[in-house]
Amino acid sequence: MSAADKATHYQSLTIKPVTPHIGAFIEGLDLTRIESADLQTELRRALFDFQVLFFRDQHITSEQQVRIAKIFGDPDKVKSLFPRHESQQSIEKVESSPDGYRYGNDQWHADVTFSNNPPTGTVLYAHVIPPHGGDTLWASATAVYRALPPKLRDYLESLEAIHSIENSGWAGYFDQLKDGQAQFNQTRIDHPPVVHPVVQTHPVTGEKIIYVNPEFTTRIKGLPRQQSDALLNFLYQYFLQPEYQVRLKWAVNTLAIWDNRATVHYAVADYDWQERKLSRITFGEDQAF
Repeated sequence: MSAADKATHYQSLTIKPVTPHIGAFIEGLDLTRIESADLQTELRRALFDFQVLFFRDQHITSEQQVRIAKIFGDPDKVKSLFPRHESQQSIEKVESSPDGYRYGNDQWHADVTFSNNPPTGTVLYAHVIPPHGGDTLWASATAVYRALPPKLRDYLESLEAIHSIENSGWAGYFDQLKDGQAQFNQTRIDHPPVVHPVVQTHPVTGEKIIYVNPEFTTRIKGLPRQQSDALLNFLYQYFLQPEYQVRLKWAVNTLAIWDNRATVHYAVADYDWQERKLSRITFGEDQAF
């Protein structure tokens, strides 16, 4: 079923797909008024159908952002390393400024795959946006899987990959801190490398997913380094193809929700680290897959 056809099968939502594979705007919905069980059910279904949902002109508090996240999962299940909100510990602050710290999230990744049980999704809300730049891109890991030759898909399903924080953008973040090396050493102890299948099956949609990313995947288990790097780089080239991407130009009070199992994303760092403030909640389940 095409994205346009899927969009017509909703009673409570007005859905405008952005591309055939990924992304949709939800129009005319006030996210502070979503108490209806039927509406919440449709929102969850829309997330699985379109993988990334965009909402413009949403005026929400931090408490309301937490309530939105709870529609989709547990907002306290797993977190990354961003600073936490002062009163809402479920919320991470993703903030940039000319004299602030640099975060290395300008490469393709799914959130926190260096965990044994990564988050199943993310809610990101914009408070301050630079006048130009700072877009976010998502790529559909299910569309990438479908695009691969059948024999290659079969081979990939026999493989596992190592995911680690070791060589990620977080290493550069810790380099900026006064006692950064000691903190990074402790972080590596707290988050040892984990193993995930290269191909996962989405537990809700049943779709197959290419589950590797340049940020956190270090190598294919059991392959020589040269072969592992070549295979991973080959797969990553698919994330770069516009056919499998959607791009969001942020505006103040825009909110995005994405399926962290079925997508990878990239935060474009083209705004000279001007002031940019977003609040993020990752949500999860007892078992992502």
